[in-house]
Amino acid sequence: MRVCAKISLLLFFFHVSKAQDKVKRFEFGPTLVTVNSLNKTYYSGSDRQSIEISSGLLFKYLKKKMAFRSLIGYNECHLKYYAPTGWIDATRGETNNKDFRFGLGIQHNFLRTKEWLYGFTDLSYRNVYSSGFIYGGIVGYHNSFYSSTNGLDGIIGLGLKLKLFDDIFILPEVGYNTSFGNVHYTTTHLISNETNKYSYSEVNANLIAKLHLTVRF
Repeated sequence: MRVCAKISLLLFFFHVSKAQDKVKRFEFGPTLVTVNSLNKTYYSGSDRQSIEISSGLLFKYLKKKMAFRSLIGYNECHLKYYAPTGWIDATRGETNNKDFRFGLGIQHNFLRTKEWLYGFTDLSYRNVYSSGFIYGGIVGYHNSFYSSTNGLDGIIGLGLKLKLFDDIFILPEVGYNTSFGNVHYTTTHLISNETNKYSYSEVNANLIAKLHLTVRF
């Protein structure tokens, strides 16, 4: 995301020009990489890209061994998925996703005098709009679809705070993400124009890794 790259440059020059005359309690910067999975091939429709690049921002307020966090993210992706070999009822298709997230969290340093190892938990609101096509299966899908999902992501994990320069840090984090969503799904047959609508809830869980770059000021 170009916005994240521009913000990174602005933060760097802000850091260079800022006087070192007060306690610095804030950190701010982009989420450079988010790894949702290591899959290179999709076998079902997914609303999460395996690897997201520059898809968010992280802000932290530091208070002794604690930090209060806020996060915002947006990612767009186009994914194709395929029917596994030999699975007669499997479908194939493609989906376009627009994924918005906003969350709050807290972290705690494990070491008394050092801040390089910490635990954290984040809770985020998530809205995803998806559209695309689905083909195949025993019933012979030849449909378009669109869906809207509103829900929550809850992440608990561990992070490292590694200094690159004075007041500039790289933060690798790994955690376990549990997500809940209410889905409103509409599908239309491309030939008969028959339309069906569904509403349902879903719960998913996955390992997640992120890499942030922050400046303390």
